[in-house]
Amino acid sequence: MQIRREYIPVVVLLAGVAVAFSVLTAGGWLVLLTDGLLAGVVIAAAAGWGAWPAVWLGLGQRRVGQQVCVATALGLGILGMVTLVLGVSGVLNRPVAWGLLTVGGVVGLARVSGAQAGRAGVVRPTGAPAAAAPAVALRSLVLVALAVPVAVALFGAVLPPGMLWADEAKGYDVLEYHLQGPREYFDAGRMTFLPHNVYTSFPQQMEMLYLLLMHLAGGPYVAAMAAQLLHVLCGVLAVVALGCWGPGGWGRVVVWVVAGSVPWLAYLGCLAYVECGLLLFGAVAAGLVVDHYREETRCDWRTALAAGLCAGLAGGCKYTALAFVGAGLGIAWLCTLRGGLGRRVRPVGLYTVGALIAFSPWLIRNAAFTGNPVYPFAYEWFGGKAWSVEQAGQWDRGHRLPVEDASLAGRGRVAVRELFGLDLRQRDDGDLGLEAAGTLFGLVLVPLAVVGLLAARSRVALMLTIWGALMFVAWMTLTHMPGRFAVPLIIPLAMLAGGVFDRRGQGAAEQRSAVKAGARAWLGVAVVAVAVVGATLNARMLWRLLDEHDRFWTEVSEVRLGAWPGRTDWLVESNEVNMHVSDPNAYVWLVGRANVFYVSRRLHYTVAFNRDPWVEYARGGAGPDECVRWLRSRNVTHVVFSWAEIARLRRTYGFAEVVTPAWAEELVAAGLARVPADREPSGRLLSEVFEVAPE
Repeated sequence: MQIRREYIPVVVLLAGVAVAFSVLTAGGWLVLLTDGLLAGVVIAAAAGWGAWPAVWLGLGQRRVGQQVCVATALGLGILGMVTLVLGVSGVLNRPVAWGLLTVGGVVGLARVSGAQAGRAGVVRPTGAPAAAAPAVALRSLVLVALAVPVAVALFGAVLPPGMLWADEAKGYDVLEYHLQGPREYFDAGRMTFLPHNVYTSFPQQMEMLYLLLMHLAGGPYVAAMAAQLLHVLCGVLAVVALGCWGPGGWGRVVVWVVAGSVPWLAYLGCLAYVECGLLLFGAVAAGLVVDHYREETRCDWRTALAAGLCAGLAGGCKYTALAFVGAGLGIAWLCTLRGGLGRRVRPVGLYTVGALIAFSPWLIRNAAFTGNPVYPFAYEWFGGKAWSVEQAGQWDRGHRLPVEDASLAGRGRVAVRELFGLDLRQRDDGDLGLEAAGTLFGLVLVPLAVVGLLAARSRVALMLTIWGALMFVAWMTLTHMPGRFAVPLIIPLAMLAGGVFDRRGQGAAEQRSAVKAGARAWLGVAVVAVAVVGATLNARMLWRLLDEHDRFWTEVSEVRLGAWPGRTDWLVESNEVNMHVSDPNAYVWLVGRANVFYVSRRLHYTVAFNRDPWVEYARGGAGPDECVRWLRSRNVTHVVFSWAEIARLRRTYGFAEVVTPAWAEELVAAGLARVPADREPSGRLLSEVFEVAPE
């Protein structure tokens, strides 16, 4: 079978990914081919669900890549919303889940056959001439620079959740709520308000897809790697979408290399987080907005509505995306679109309506569950179930920058460190120190975006610049500035980087100028070279980080990371609660620790910002005897105090003062029986397990 010339670079890239993945692991292929297939089926079904809505929104005449990206984004949104409705109704199960995918496949095939028959719109070719053989070879060599980032993302995704990365506390958030929340819905048979886990009241667009996977696979643990691989695929599609709305030719290749090599994508993509879904929805929304600046692209009110729907779906992944993507993109569009105010307000108004429609299910869910549509925020306005003024204050304090970084200058230092990898510090002698550190944004993303802005000189470039600036300001002022919160910046920066190859912002005289054309060609060569060098350095950083974790796990478990793919059973078996509480019918009350995904016993836990009812009972003045009776009255069989985690929370977010080892001793005298505890080699107490003795 002969491969079409334009597909050769993709084939070369896939071959490079296969080689790099095989170097990392051999056993991971089985997980990749099984769990990856399940994740791929969800993506394909989503594309089917979104195919006809894309046609109804007037997008059925776009290029194939754009149609696929739009249909997949809309379809993932539809699947998430349907899963939400079925989950709240308590009717989601395995047959229903597979029925959803089957329907998606059927309607998708109907769309494809209809398009081929000319009944539902004709898929137009790109219109670009076929690339010559030397150009194809060069593009293949350039794209292969993405082999390592993609392989690292896939390798991380086939590992059990909780093994990567150190700066993400080994995926603590995944084990606390991204997978734990859907697991609790799965176990309960319906989606309900969880008063012990405030994070599950955040928008859960991606988590609904993880819940769907749990029903498809038949359980939380068997779906864990599929959830991670689905997140990786969303990241891949986000990069594809950025290129599909790029300038074409080498510009598209540069956008793919610059965006796809940003270490954040592989770093976060292999975790069951939400950022890659956010990037996919945001990239498609941005592409549809950019279409309004292109004279050759037909846009009407439906295009603006579709852009808004995708922006709202981005907000459904993360509250911050409402400001970063929804508001930021809309304001930038309003400021730079041609025409009078009325002409600009109409499409942006439709965009806003679409965003509200797509985000409204989460407002409705929270209003129904808690009385507060944006729970747990805006408590002073809406109140909220299982929340209080004290908790709202604790939340605010826990999500502030340290005092030394809270000033404008301090926030600037944090931004420089996160975006450029430069740690600016004040030395004891008063001089300003400069320490080079790594940045997961890579070294060339921002510089190439600046070059693209200066070269393009177009309204699109101006819009993307304003959007990026608004996003940057929102990140600096509205958050405590963790680097991954700024990941949506990748969208406008990568699109700007392709501006060097965008001829649509030039005047006719400039396009005819041989001198300027030659200079621009050499600038393009330089940009491609810098992009490849940057991608190589980014790949080196990812490989080094992975090697550090490989050495850590080899030392801890005497098993290299390459042997861990798919082995969630190892982490279940080695979980301290499961090991110390052998009775499968036990009911464990966990105090302090909330990353409980691998606890296979019935349990109660509470995240740092919620209130543990037993601890609150003790804070109210109940004595040790009363506290033990309280546990017995609820059939609690074991109590686990995670002292190391309690100490960490006390230093950061705050923790109840009553919970101390001295109080635990009083509880022992009142009826708790100590189970042998885990200690570090230094003798520091990590946790203690107690059995609730019968009365």
